[in-house]
Amino acid sequence: MSTIAVVESYGKSSTGFKSLGTSLEPDHMDLGTNRTPVESFFVCSGAPAPLPSDWSLTLDGDAAGEVRTLTLADLEALPQQSVDSWLECAGNGRAMYELVGGYPRPEEANDTAWTLGSMGMATWTGPRLSDVINLARPTGDLAWIGPTGMDVENLEGEPVRMSLPATKALHPDTLVALGMNDEPLVPAHGAPARLLVPGWIGAYSVKWIDRLELSTTWVSSYRSDEYYVRRTADGTKLGPATTHPLKSTVALPFGATIAAGQTETLGYARGGDGPIVEVEFSVDDGDWMPCTLLPLASPWAWTPFRFEWTAEPGERQVRTRAVTASGETQPDTVPYNPHTILWNAVTPHRVLVRA
Repeated sequence: MSTIAVVESYGKSSTGFKSLGTSLEPDHMDLGTNRTPVESFFVCSGAPAPLPSDWSLTLDGDAAGEVRTLTLADLEALPQQSVDSWLECAGNGRAMYELVGGYPRPEEANDTAWTLGSMGMATWTGPRLSDVINLARPTGDLAWIGPTGMDVENLEGEPVRMSLPATKALHPDTLVALGMNDEPLVPAHGAPARLLVPGWIGAYSVKWIDRLELSTTWVSSYRSDEYYVRRTADGTKLGPATTHPLKSTVALPFGATIAAGQTETLGYARGGDGPIVEVEFSVDDGDWMPCTLLPLASPWAWTPFRFEWTAEPGERQVRTRAVTASGETQPDTVPYNPHTILWNAVTPHRVLVRA
């Protein structure tokens, strides 16, 4: 896709990105600390963004007391909430299964062979999903929400849909986002409306939503039932993928080239089931040393960190690992997932240091 076509269909330039089919991954890893600028925020999409001329959002389903059709003005009339949250594709690090883990990469993953850049931090603004749901007078046995997106040119050949438990859907920080970083959403990031489901894999934050199914039972779809599923190496299902796994990533391209000497490196830790309390780094399998954390105020924000090290000429490997308050530590290795999602192993980050 040409740069002009991307600007027209996504509302942003492709400059500074690697093109993976119709997805865009930043060609750098300096993704900011408090926020990632929209012009550097990754785009995950199986096709160019849909650009509806007459958009509405339908609320229906067997747990809807009343079928509603909402306009953008209806959503804007509801109380607006802002949530600072990082967002990350479940496939971030997909290429690492092959490059680091030595695992095979399935053919279906070729168009989204993310390295480490399909993540970003932003301020999302819009009405609470609970306030939107309440307009349909949900019944007491509401158990699942099935958000549906307008994009249909994808692997499954059907509108994108996920199955979101009501407990998470009704959380006060789960939004129908209309804005990003104090500006209206651009098409690339879900305009006119998308979900923000903070702390969970990006698949739940469905873009370009035009329907919310209020259901008493699980909302079946390819993504919910087959793709975004935790599995053993032989493919046995272990249940839906929900919370982001614990990760840490340095703000350098994979295979970066830097100058020799004293170096300060930035990074991002996120995920897990509790706040991150420690990040350590190691160079060339040396001792683990503490990083300085730069924690942000939001419970859904990533935790930036930084560390200083002496970069000696040659090829180096930098590793980082994060620890949560509950004692969870980022693992050294992860088992193979046939859909190559949820990579969170401690990743040897290759860095070429020039004299």
